[in-house]
Amino acid sequence: MKLEFQEYQPRKIVNVHKHVDGPWFWTKYSAHPYVGCRSGCEFCYLRGGHYLGKRDPDSFDALIQVKTNAIERLRLELGKLEPDVISCGDWQQPAEDRYGLSRQMLEVVLEMGFPLFIVERSPLLTRDLDLLQAINAKSWVGVVISISNVDPTLKHAFEPRSPGIRRRLETMQVLAEAGILVGTSLMPIIPFAGDSQKHLEDTIIATKDHGGKFVLGGGLSMSGVQAERSFAAAAQIDPALEQGWRTLYKSDSDKPNYGPPRSYTASLGRRVRDLCHKHDVMDRMPRYIPDTPLGINKRIAEHLFLKTYERELAEASNFRVWAYRKAAWTVDELPQSIADLYAKEGLAGIEALPDVGGKVAQEIVTQLEISRA
Repeated sequence: MKLEFQEYQPRKIVNVHKHVDGPWFWTKYSAHPYVGCRSGCEFCYLRGGHYLGKRDPDSFDALIQVKTNAIERLRLELGKLEPDVISCGDWQQPAEDRYGLSRQMLEVVLEMGFPLFIVERSPLLTRDLDLLQAINAKSWVGVVISISNVDPTLKHAFEPRSPGIRRRLETMQVLAEAGILVGTSLMPIIPFAGDSQKHLEDTIIATKDHGGKFVLGGGLSMSGVQAERSFAAAAQIDPALEQGWRTLYKSDSDKPNYGPPRSYTASLGRRVRDLCHKHDVMDRMPRYIPDTPLGINKRIAEHLFLKTYERELAEASNFRVWAYRKAAWTVDELPQSIADLYAKEGLAGIEALPDVGGKVAQEIVTQLEISRA
């Protein structure tokens, strides 16, 4: 399929998320120079929805839109924002070979002093190791290498044009040896074909062997054209696999549920967690904590976000899950130091915060006492 580039100048490049992405990537902002992706993975959720706008989903991997004013916009917009973790760049080839916008974006991130998060498949990322080290020395860098599995058969069916798995792991090792926090995004885990104990463990072992510190496991979502292409790829491997997926996602038509049952997702997460613990690898990415008065808020919020995830894996009631999630948002976005609030008003001051109930307030106090010890 012939590749085309379309240059344009958006009015805005930085997306400001309503809440930080905890306990996954911990990002508050995102900014990327290209729309579309040459890898064109069959399971990619970006084919549909608002990402492509009104574009034909089939153009996802054939037409790459290039934001030629990305550097100017990034510098202007970051100058108006409080420093926090930004997901930035896109090292897909041949777009980055031709335009080099991602490296220039890293220069802006370094200049503005923002901590950086990257999720990437491309080995081209190592080209910019010097900038990554400089940003890491000044603030923080976290990198996630996207590897849905280490099985060549699955890679060929679902990611026929993406960089090779061996090259991705070699990239991980280069970053790790350079002192960059790096791990694996084991997403999406392919139901029934890539979710066996062996498939999961092989990826976790490969991560550890190449210097990765964590593995984030997540399941396959189904939406619109993404579902159609995912079903078709599954059928190439085994027609029975496609039917198994339709049953799992309760699809008697062309519109499956967006996700599998909660029980499947929780079980998958528990198995990834247990295997990570077995091999001394984390199943969450450590959060960047700034050395500022509000750093304690980020630390306490991290604890609450992790509690949220634990309750999801335990299949707790939605009420209990959301009690921790909402409290985490409150603490994370509090404009004053929660430690100062506690020092002045005690437990009552914590309990008065929005969406912080008595039990969660006591847990926050416990964490504050631990931080002061």
